Amino acid sequence: MKRVFTILIFLLSGLCFTFCSSSASASKLDFDIEVEVPDTSSSIKQEADEMNKTMTAVELTMKMGNGINLGNTLEAYRGWDKSTSEPVSWYEKLWRQPETSQEIMNAYKSAGFNSVRIPVAWTNMMDYEKGDYFINPDYLDRVETVVNYALNAGLYAIINDHWDGQWWGMFGASNKALRQEAVKLYKSLWTQVGVRFKNYDEHLIFEGANEELGSRLNDDTALTPGRKGVLSEIDCYNMVNKINQCFVDVIRASGGNNEYRFLLIPGYDTDIGKTNASSYKMPADKVQNRLLISVHYYTPSTYCILDEDASWGRNQTSWGTSSDKSLMNDNFAKMKKFVDAGYGVIIGEYGVTRQKDESQKEGMVDWLTCILNNCDKYNYCPMLWDCNTFFSKESPFGFSDSRLAELYLSRKE
Repeated sequence: MKRVFTILIFLLSGLCFTFCSSSASASKLDFDIEVEVPDTSSSIKQEADEMNKTMTAVELTMKMGNGINLGNTLEAYRGWDKSTSEPVSWYEKLWRQPETSQEIMNAYKSAGFNSVRIPVAWTNMMDYEKGDYFINPDYLDRVETVVNYALNAGLYAIINDHWDGQWWGMFGASNKALRQEAVKLYKSLWTQVGVRFKNYDEHLIFEGANEELGSRLNDDTALTPGRKGVLSEIDCYNMVNKINQCFVDVIRASGGNNEYRFLLIPGYDTDIGKTNASSYKMPADKVQNRLLISVHYYTPSTYCILDEDASWGRNQTSWGTSSDKSLMNDNFAKMKKFVDAGYGVIIGEYGVTRQKDESQKEGMVDWLTCILNNCDKYNYCPMLWDCNTFFSKESPFGFSDSRLAELYLSRKE
């Protein structure tokens, strides 16, 4: 039988939270709720590694150098109507990516990357739709294996909870009981992950979410199909701040090296402008200089995301004018205030889609170069979003474009 831990986490801000809205969101949520989880301790790393407790978050980002995402792999999602009991490899390859190997991580390192972000959909093997918040041990085992591939290659590694079927919309549901279940799910998930990886050193970073902390807390979910949430914008900001505080408190209480682990806090919608708003607050932490903040960069979206004209914008096929560069430089300068305050800044995702015919957009290398130059200037860590698009995760491993290969290799630490 599994030994069960009862975890009681006390948040700094009190026993419950009230949201300023006339809607159902004004009801109180108890973030101090007790959750029971199985013992998820690692069988691979049973004793704690020596942890660097003096390194600061800004120093860490400098050591992380350039990073890359293991995209569309462990975060590939089963869908609301799919089984939670398939073999782990079924989920990992669901979005047509190769199964992760040590060779892939070695290739990242050889190409000039010093860190890798490993997005994860933990509810692939968690039957949360039925109120079961235990992660299948096979899934934890596989994520740990992939993390060790990265560490063995000499990479820093980030793991998160990434979209994950957008269960996050439970936080904005009109039903208070369902919002309370969201708190239980979140705390249960991060307690299990925290306990599993508690003995790993500073080369492993936890990230509390992906792009979900913001307006998407009102998305519909498997439990609220077709029904959007009820949170106002200020409600969303308040909820984001409470969730981020919960993340810090849960991990700090989960034992081992987690007392000093570097934690990556998602910005509001991971958007630079919204994250700089006064309503967004970084969480309190009982240890100093161990928090980082994550934003993503796909600006302008008509260039970075669109591959054809859409209702919300016209496909921009080129980039590189002086105004283009000024906009990027101005945006990146806005995050400097976090570095000045002692927080490491990670650009958790950035990239440019190909054209519909698979050709590269004009100016893409210049756009990427400008990103890297800004990150060098301000000591941010940029992490390229890639899904086997530009960097092949199959033999022969590496960039198919020699200009990209040269760009990243020239910046190798």
